[in-house]
Amino acid sequence: MEKAIHNLGKDARLHIIHILLQNRSKKELADELGITPAAITKYLKGITHPSDEIIEKCIEVAKEDEYYEIIKIIISDITEALIELSREIDIEKIVENENVQKLKKLLDTAFDKMLSTSPSFV
Repeated sequence: MEKAIHNLGKDARLHIIHILLQNRSKKELADELGITPAAITKYLKGITHPSDEIIEKCIEVAKEDEYYEIIKIIISDITEALIELSREIDIEKIVENENVQKLKKLLDTAFDKMLSTSPSFV
């Protein structure tokens, strides 16, 4: 997950902090992350942004429901980056790229899983 975290945008990083603050005070979160409450305040004001290491700690301290919300944020951020990139390139020229094929396979698997767990309507 290290690469995904490294490539997270500032907004996604802030969103992760907000998720964890829903069930904790600034002081409690700061203690869990090994930073000061002032650092949390700086994140919230946009003065600084959580480092990769702080985001990794956020994932470590997250409760199960928070963990999955954080994963959704990471996926959303990556997806938005891919959509933005796709608007700037000729997709036809990269369709056969090995990594594009891996992404297609991953998405196909996720879509199949989604269909198999959805209630059927007959």
